[in-house]
This record gives sequence, structure tokens and C-alpha cells, in this order.
Amino acid sequence: MLPLPDLDDRMYEQMVREARQAIPKLLPQWTDENAHDPGMTMIELLAWMTEMQQYYLNRITAKNELKFLKLLGASPREALSATCEVAFTGTDRPLTIPRGTPMRAYDQTFETDETLRLVPASLEKVIVRTATAVGDFTSNLKSGIAFYAFGPEAARGSRLFIGFDRELPQNTDIVLSIRLSERYPVPVGRGGDVYGSEEPPEPIATSAVSWTYACDREEGESWAPVETVSDTTSQLSRSGRLTFRVTGPMRPLAMYPADDRKRYWICCSLDREGYELSPKLDSLCMNAVRAVERRTYSEFALFHSNGEPGLVCEMSGYWAYAGKLTVQVRDDRDRWRDWQIVPGLDRCGPDDACCAAERDLAARSVRIRFGDGTNGRIPQPGRDRIRIVAIDPEEEARLWVGRSDGLPEQQFDLSRSGPFRKRDMVLQVAVPVAGTGERSWEDWERVDDFDRSLPTDRHYVYDRTEGLLRFGNNEQGRIPAKSDVPNIRFVSLTAGGGQRGNVKVGMVDTIAADVPEWAGLKVANAAAATGGAEEETIEEAKLRVQRELSAPTRAVTVEDYEAIARDTPGLRVARVKAIPLYRPGMKDYPREKAAGQMTVVVVPYSEREKPTAGPGFLETVRRHLDRHRLLATELHVIPAAYIKITVHAVVVVEPERKEDGAAIAGVLRRLLRPIGHGESEDEGWRFGRSVHKGDIYGAISKLKGVVYVQDLWIDAEGPSVRKDGGGDIHLPPFGLVYSGEHEIELIGVTDL
Repeated sequence: MLPLPDLDDRMYEQMVREARQAIPKLLPQWTDENAHDPGMTMIELLAWMTEMQQYYLNRITAKNELKFLKLLGASPREALSATCEVAFTGTDRPLTIPRGTPMRAYDQTFETDETLRLVPASLEKVIVRTATAVGDFTSNLKSGIAFYAFGPEAARGSRLFIGFDRELPQNTDIVLSIRLSERYPVPVGRGGDVYGSEEPPEPIATSAVSWTYACDREEGESWAPVETVSDTTSQLSRSGRLTFRVTGPMRPLAMYPADDRKRYWICCSLDREGYELSPKLDSLCMNAVRAVERRTYSEFALFHSNGEPGLVCEMSGYWAYAGKLTVQVRDDRDRWRDWQIVPGLDRCGPDDACCAAERDLAARSVRIRFGDGTNGRIPQPGRDRIRIVAIDPEEEARLWVGRSDGLPEQQFDLSRSGPFRKRDMVLQVAVPVAGTGERSWEDWERVDDFDRSLPTDRHYVYDRTEGLLRFGNNEQGRIPAKSDVPNIRFVSLTAGGGQRGNVKVGMVDTIAADVPEWAGLKVANAAAATGGAEEETIEEAKLRVQRELSAPTRAVTVEDYEAIARDTPGLRVARVKAIPLYRPGMKDYPREKAAGQMTVVVVPYSEREKPTAGPGFLETVRRHLDRHRLLATELHVIPAAYIKITVHAVVVVEPERKEDGAAIAGVLRRLLRPIGHGESEDEGWRFGRSVHKGDIYGAISKLKGVVYVQDLWIDAEGPSVRKDGGGDIHLPPFGLVYSGEHEIELIGVTDL
């Protein structure tokens, strides 16, 4: 570690004292050293200034810490917006809810994250049918009590029936939102930073389900497969959305125990077993969509130009339909020109920069139609040549930053309008077009600072904390062109983020849009919004960077393999054991070793006695580890081998404990278990650890009322297990134990 010298090593009193002591030697004629003397005043002033300089010289300021974080490739994280799922009810006809539709949760604004087409059907009944039972779980959905979609065992042939009050429309995308319970002690892995900005791959499901609907055929009850458009639930193994289409007419059925009247049903059948954790449903929702805590003031979409006459560009979204539009076309100098939007192109000349806007009520979108070279100019061909900007007309003033005075290091105060989300900011500065009196617009890039900015770089800095927008000085960052009128504006600007967005259930309850067709439409969030966080402080960023740097990103050691496997995205991995130099099938490990081999044993979290990883689970872990392993390493991912341990014991106890055999058996079950429980930090029996008789003796002898263990022997069943002459059980390196039916005989000490 580098030595850290103390630069603030002299105090004010010490400097004044040393200066006074030097006066007789340096200036003997100075005899008045009292405080009223002007010379003493100067000494004290200079000592105070020196102490201040040394104090700050000896400190690492916030600016320095930001630079150090930047050297590590990190910076304080921006405030995060909360997200939740909202469901719309109260419609009796098909409606389109466009992306970006605003909703209110008191003073917080949420917006839909994608376009949703509402289906005028309500989910009325939910029935689960297994080989041994059938039940109506509709009340569980209404009261928020989770239930098993295919029963606790999730056996093949189990079915989940969902009944609707009316027939679902044919050949229409229907979205069914499915949320599974997340209340488990083992969290779902996230995969670390290996995937960067990409979405981690979906887990490979071992199980398989099929979706059908009750169709209208003459031969009685008949089921036809739905057309699956997309399924993000990974065969109902995680929360997500099922988008499907009904391809034919539906037939109403009265289904026990919901046989009070006929309904229209869809069915999810479990065709292949293999769930590590039986799916437990928290909610099923129709007409649901993801919502983000965000307030959009302006947004845009980019389009390519093919250079052909009559080009049409369509932009969807709430503000695209309901907002004010600006159309820009980029020229060969990478500058944008605003084109005029006119009612029709018939009055436009061949050189007129104009276009026509047509709004689609049904799709809640807008189409921009360009000219054909006779009526209206044709945009030049090229990628991302056209930009359609949609603006909230009531908030247009926020988009205008001001005008540039042409001086270095200009600052604009946006604190009254903000704070804004940095990631959505797109700023433009107008420059005059020579000889025309018109203006074109240049896009400027937001940066964290001007350290690497060249004099020609169109860079700006936005400080969210202070609400300041800063420009460069023509040495580091260009100065915006001087203008007598406002020439700095945003074409994309949003606000949002922070913990206040984590609203409770049902608080997102108002549609903040004045659309007559939506009268009577209701919205609510069935689960609390999550993910909202304030902007990271420097201290929080330093702690996060320390965690990220200490987290393994390459699988080299045994600990690396185990940590990375435990964080496999989309899976709940309860236990991991990495066995180096071992190849599956070896008999005499560790005396016999295989070079370049690594075997990883994984145990999924499960509520079953023997949690067993299926082929899909193992392959998902293998693919995740494969991105991290060394090139020369051959990787194997296998399930644990379970060894059944049955204890036979004769125990001498106090007379009053002669009926406590169940207590001893319970202690042995807690000792001999493959995974621990939430209330204990114990993971369970160690992989490959032998079961010694002494372990059993010790566990029994600790119980209250036990005098001694008179006799004890152990039986074991399972692959590759071995029992030695002393009665101890030796497990393979990938083996775990679980309890059989322990036989405990109790003898009172007075009966001997």
C-alpha cells in the first residue's frame, strides 16, 4: 500500500509561534510583538491562510472521488424509476391503450411501457384439476392468497382452467399476465454484469405446458390449441405474460365446481413434468401492461428514408396521437431542418419542406406523409433521416432552455423545471443557415464532464443535483452559437425516478388522459411498484464498486465456480459444489484425478424432500458457467445424488421421556437434510461428507432427558454409497443425505 503523507502537519498556533521566534534573528529592530502591531496581524493572517490551504490540500474532495470512480469505469448511478403492472377494467368494447399513456398515483405519474389492446372480457373463474382433487381458487385471486397452478406435486396431466364471462375475440392478440409467488428464502439469480445491457437468456424449462380453448364443435366438449404469439413465463416457471390468439369460435361450458352457469374457458395442461419448484400463482390478469414511474415532456422516433415519392412514417404512442408534433429531416451536414406540417400536400410546391399528418383513432398513432416531388419535397435517402418529435403541448415551455450569449462556460438553471432523467435527454442547438434567414439544428451529446472534450465537440453536462446545464469554453467543449432568440431546446425530455415511485397496491388508480372513449375505464396496480431508487451518493457508489470488483467474473477457482453458478439468471440455486479434477463416472476420486475437468453439482431450491435439478435447469447453469470458464477447462454440470439414511437407535432416557421418540426422530431429520431452512443459516449436510456414528451419537445425546445411547446402527441406500466396518457411511463427492424412517427405541433408565 502506498504511504499516505500527512500534508496538514502544522497548526495555526504552531506557525504563529515559529514566526514570532524568528523575528529577533531576521528583523532585530522589530521589538513590538503584541497583538495590536500590524506586523503581528499579517503573521496571523498568513498563518490562517496557510492552515486553510494545507487543510484542503490534505483532503480528497468529492471531485477527486468522482475522478477515481471514473478511472474504475464507474460513476454514481442515476435515480431509478419504479415499475409495476397495471390492469384495466370496465370496458365493453375493444380499445387501444397506447404506449406512454399517463396515469396518476397521487402526485406521481406512471406511463404504460407499451401499447395494449383491451379485450372486453373479464376473468371470472379459476379451477385447478389434478389426478386426486379439483378446486375453485377464484377467491384466492381476489384475496391475494397464492395457490398452486398444478397442485403441490405438479404431476403430469394436471390442468389449470380459466373461465371468462364472454367469448374471446378471434384472431386478436390477447395478453394474460401471470405473476408467480416470489416469497421464497432463495432469490432468483441475476447473472451479474456478464450480459451488460443485454437481457439474460431465458432459463431452459424441463417441464412443458400447452394452452387450449374450449371450441365450438358438434362432438361435445372439445379443446383446440391456441396460437401462442409470445410466452415470457418459460413454461409457467416464472412471472411473465402470455400473448395468444383464439383461432376459432369458443363454446361455453359449465365446469364443476363452477357449474352455476356456462362460461368460456381456456386451459393450461401440464404435458411434461420437471418443475424444480411447483408454480404458485399470485395473480392472473387480463388487459395488464407494465407501467413506469415517468413523466414524458417530449419524445421522438427515427425513420429511414428510401428517397421514393409518397413516403409514409407512422409513430405510435400517446403523445404521438394527442401531442404537438414537430417533423425534422437531417441533411448531409448532419443538421436537422424543421419541416412544416400542413393539412394537405396539394398546395405544396416541389421544393417546399412540408408534410401532412394523419391521426389514426383506432391505433392511437400518427402517420406523416411526405411529398412526391411535385407536391412537397422528397426527403433525401438514408438511415435515420427523419425524426418525428411528439410534445406534451402543456409542457412545451420546459423544452426551451434559453439562448446562447456566445460566452465560455455558460450555465442554465433548470432546477425549477426538473429534475430530469439523464438517459432520455436529447438537446439541440440552432445554427443560422447562411443567406436564408432560417435555422437548422444540431444534436449535442451529454457527457459527465469536459475532461476529454475537444474544442469542436458538441458536449454539455447536466448536473441533476444542482439542476444546472453547462456548456464548454471552446477548449474543452464547444460554445453554442450566439443568438438573439432562444436557440437551445430539448427534443427528448422526461422526469422521474426515486423511492417515492414505490407506491403501494392500488395507488395507481387514475388515468390522466382526457379521452372520451375511455370514460368508465378503470386502472389499478395489483402489486406494489418496485425498483425506484434515489440517485446514488458517492459513498454508495464506492461501496457498489467494491462489491462489483470483488464479485467473480471469471471461473478459475472452486469458489468462483460456486459463486457464479449460484447467480445463474432466472434460477433459484439453493446449493452448489464445485469438484475440481473430477469427471462424472470416476470411482476412486480424489486418489484418481482427471486433468482439465471441473464438475459442478447444483441443487435447486424446492419444497420437496429431495430437490432434483432437471435437464433444463442443468443446461441453463452449464451455459451460464460456459461464458466464464477458462478455455482449457472441460465443464460438467450434474445433479446431486441423494443417499437415504435410516438410523436405528436404542436410547436410554429419563422415565418421563419414554414417549419422546418423535422428538429424537425430528432432530435426526433436521441433521440429515439436503438443504437448510429459512430460519437457519445452516445450508444442510455437506456434499460428500461421511455420516459417522459419532454425529448421530452427538445429536441424540444433546437432547434433554437422554441418559445415553445404548445401541446404534445406520442403513444407507443410494448410488455409490459405501459402508465401512465401523458402521460409518461414506458418500460420493456429489452426494447429499436425506432422512428415511428412523427407528427409535426408548428405554427408561429405571427399567434397566
